[in-house]
Amino acid sequence: MSDDPTADANGTNVHVSDGAAPSEPSVVTVLLVVDDDADRGRLRELLADHDGFEPRVADPDAPTPFEVAFDVCLFDVGGLRGVADALAARRDSTESHTPTLLFVPERHGDAESVLSRLGDAGDRVDDVIEAPIRRATLARRLRALARTRRLSTQLEHSRERTRRLVHRLPDGVFVCTDGRVTDANPAAGSMLGVDPEALLGRDFVDLVPSVDRDRVARALETATRRGHSDPVETTLCRGALGDADGDAAPTGSASEDDTPAEPAPEGATSTDRADTANPAPPPLIDPVEDGEGPVPVELHAIDAGAGDVQVIAHDIRERREREERLALYRRAMDEATVGITIADHDDDDELLVYANDEFKRLTGLDDEAILGHNPRMLQTDATDPEPVARLRRAIDAGEEASVVLLNRRGDGRKWYNALDISPIRGPDGEVTHYLGFQRDVTEWVSREQRLTVLDRVLRHNIRNRLNVVIGYADRVDQALAELGVETGAGAADGRAGSGDPTPSVDVGALRADVDRIRDAAVDILDLSDSARRFREDIAGAGDAEPVDAAAVVVDVASALAADAPDAEVLVSTPDRPVAVAGAAPLSLAVDELVSNALEHVPEPTVRVSLSVDGDDAMLRVADDGPGITPDSRAPLDTGTETPTEHGQGVGLWLVRWTIDAVGGTVEYGEGQDGGAVVTCRFPIVDDAGSDE
Repeated sequence: MSDDPTADANGTNVHVSDGAAPSEPSVVTVLLVVDDDADRGRLRELLADHDGFEPRVADPDAPTPFEVAFDVCLFDVGGLRGVADALAARRDSTESHTPTLLFVPERHGDAESVLSRLGDAGDRVDDVIEAPIRRATLARRLRALARTRRLSTQLEHSRERTRRLVHRLPDGVFVCTDGRVTDANPAAGSMLGVDPEALLGRDFVDLVPSVDRDRVARALETATRRGHSDPVETTLCRGALGDADGDAAPTGSASEDDTPAEPAPEGATSTDRADTANPAPPPLIDPVEDGEGPVPVELHAIDAGAGDVQVIAHDIRERREREERLALYRRAMDEATVGITIADHDDDDELLVYANDEFKRLTGLDDEAILGHNPRMLQTDATDPEPVARLRRAIDAGEEASVVLLNRRGDGRKWYNALDISPIRGPDGEVTHYLGFQRDVTEWVSREQRLTVLDRVLRHNIRNRLNVVIGYADRVDQALAELGVETGAGAADGRAGSGDPTPSVDVGALRADVDRIRDAAVDILDLSDSARRFREDIAGAGDAEPVDAAAVVVDVASALAADAPDAEVLVSTPDRPVAVAGAAPLSLAVDELVSNALEHVPEPTVRVSLSVDGDDAMLRVADDGPGITPDSRAPLDTGTETPTEHGQGVGLWLVRWTIDAVGGTVEYGEGQDGGAVVTCRFPIVDDAGSDE
């Protein structure tokens, strides 16, 4: 306890203690309200001579003697009569106790008769000391009363702190006596859209829907019997107060100042509290706006003692919204058309803790066979270990991954699973779970396998057969050349050196036909090579290293120009490197577009330019040929061919497919002077090894 007394708001010494129980004060201040001069002098002398007391004489001219700080008030009979009303007012205005000691001289008779004659004033006396006074007795009585004062003051401060805490709670707090509200904090009024004063005297169950009133009433009764009740979810009905005594006052209408009033002394009503002098701090709540509907709450009823039940109303709107969102997410996952799983990353074996209905359909397994198991149970002896290892590395590194795995269903049938996994991180950034998406791609894998086999077999067989065709064409051409030498140019009549008549042979026309056979065979071989390059470029496009697009364009265009001496190939590129993902897609596009332009005009001019447009590298190939007809352009724009809309070949298709595969686009147009203009866009990528 501090040795320095300080005066509280009521002019009384308050020794503040840091502990739970007050210690003995070093000095007790005694206020002397004694009419008799001799008695006052004697009492003052007794106290002044004692080290533990400080006497103070009340000012007779003051409106009330209690304006000075003191611990105990010492009266005589006349003094008590003179300040009886002031003492009563003081005790009614504060919760802390004002200890009083009545001195009864021998001339007034015994103490009991004196108290009887004092009437109501005598009821306010805590202790009596009769003459003759012994110093030790007086000291003991005063210290006991001072201790009572300090205990009372500490209790008052404790109650005040509790009130302030309750006042600032974001939860609504109702105090109910016999089911009726006797006190409520601002949050309670805010939930109901009224001033807390409007709640006083109401039956608490009237604040909830009629369907819930029996449950709430049982909760209040249970709290009285057992000390607390189980939580009860219900709603507080805004506007439920307007059917008893008229419209309820809206929040804040009780006074011009919205600041909550200081809690009143013990025993005062809530109305008295609203009129106290010291306002409490504003509540730490977000008031409910007028016009909103019922407020969902969770009620906790607690026995507060003395027949009171404290009801705490926790606003669960945000919790309900979260629950509804989670329920929506759960339904979306449960009903998704892809298999979804969640694995516990904290478990060393990555055990599954969730699987949706589609995953169960894909695997042919139920929850019992799935949950608590590692997904590797779906793998077979024939499952490729490379994607499995890639998946394991990604999980160990806390990264995403996409693989295709051969799995086995519950009935033993095999299927290919396109699996995408993503890490789920906790608040600390650590991976706690893995989310998996699974799709049945068995048909796609089978189709790709068949196409791969057909592609390899057809290209092999076509190349072999066409090489034979070209070989025979060369032999026929050689024979015709020899025949032409022997018979002379033009038609040959009969067989050389024979007199038998034979049909005339136009050697020149036959040699032209042979050239056409050879050219057609070479075109088919070139097409086979382009198809092979396309498959290789598509397969490696995702992992390709960045290359300088300008260098690729110059190299390919220069090689094509060297093979076409009658053509003019003009190339324009930026002065700085332009990085794109891989040389193969760009090389194929330049090769196909420039080669196509060189075929259609005897002495063509082809302009090849590379530029930068935002985040794209833009390749533009323009020629002076016949251009691309609308019928050929339409299927390229839509991405499909029909019997009535089809292209003139597969070269432009290969360009489009290749550029689509690397995330680019292709546009087809016509130059101002005719000819085709094809514009290809490739995404520019970061080149960590660039010298820029």
